[in-house]
Amino acid sequence: MTDATIELEALALAAEHRGRAPFAPLPGHRQGDLAFAYAVQDRLIQMRVADGAGPVAGWKIGFTTAPMQALAGIGEPAAGAMLARGLHASGDALRSIDFARLGLEGEIAVRVSQAFPEADPIAADQVLARLDGVAAALEVTDDRNADWALIEAASLIRDNIWNIGAVIGPVAPAAAVGALVGRKGVLSIDGAVREEGMSEDIGCDPLEIIAWLGAHLARRGQPLQPGQWIMTGSFVSTTFPKAGDHYRFVVDGLEPVEATIV
Repeated sequence: MTDATIELEALALAAEHRGRAPFAPLPGHRQGDLAFAYAVQDRLIQMRVADGAGPVAGWKIGFTTAPMQALAGIGEPAAGAMLARGLHASGDALRSIDFARLGLEGEIAVRVSQAFPEADPIAADQVLARLDGVAAALEVTDDRNADWALIEAASLIRDNIWNIGAVIGPVAPAAAVGALVGRKGVLSIDGAVREEGMSEDIGCDPLEIIAWLGAHLARRGQPLQPGQWIMTGSFVSTTFPKAGDHYRFVVDGLEPVEATIV
């Protein structure tokens, strides 16, 4: 793996996004190469920051469940960066023409109040003490019309796991919210319930996945920082909205998050 190889892959990805080219997986000899995938992701994010989309304002977590990990050929979750320009407040409009294929996922988002410098996951109670906000949220993705039958972890990681941003609902104090397990989420589209799920459907306690992310990023030299948001994983299926749709995601104990597609 050379810097030139990483640069070429990141440049190719950036061009594909500009041209709305369909998503394609890595060639076979690169599939499963997570070190290469994260190196390309880092370079792609640097390019986006330089183009005015930054700074890094948070992180998303993918492949949180054992079945998804098995499908993608990975033994742990994966991380992708969220940039400031991609974060929206509840009620904001999302333009469908800005995406090759816009996707939305219902999740719980948390805001970091203290850094996570540890290279090993910390305990759940320590995680909660380092958060100052919790909100219902919609992750914003663009899979560029990918064939989901060809999902492979390194291919998605190098493309930032398709993250484009998030819509963050009204923020509640983390200490007042407390435990994140056992919380029901309900996704409605145009007033009709589309799907329901539980917060632990991500495969574990959301605080545990945050602990994993903190250690993962510390080992990559990019520790979680105060003010950053974390999308803890979807517990309803990805949906692909069209112009005119109105989305509402409600999580027990939190105010709803809403978004309209135009």
